[in-house]
Amino acid sequence: MTNHCNLDETCTTQASTTDCCDMPERLLKLADDAWFEVLKEKIKEEINANCDGKMAEIAKLVASSNQAKWGNMIQGKVQCEEYKQSLKNLMTSCDCKS
Repeated sequence: MTNHCNLDETCTTQASTTDCCDMPERLLKLADDAWFEVLKEKIKEEINANCDGKMAEIAKLVASSNQAKWGNMIQGKVQCEEYKQSLKNLMTSCDCKS
């Protein structure tokens, strides 16, 4: 099979086709991803070095608030279901004639 790649186009502008290997583009994407991973790790190191005590407090506060939020959501759903069941019971036990 012959290569039908357009040699005038660059790796970033040439569309990947079945006739044209996309490995160069995939490797560039992999390099971009790795660069961001390294940067993210360095940022995390800076945050831990400068704000570790505060981050622990923030994490505790957020975790506690999140737990309360989910508890309230579940309780709200329980109360809503109880309301629906009570209404259903009342509606089905009515002796009203239409």
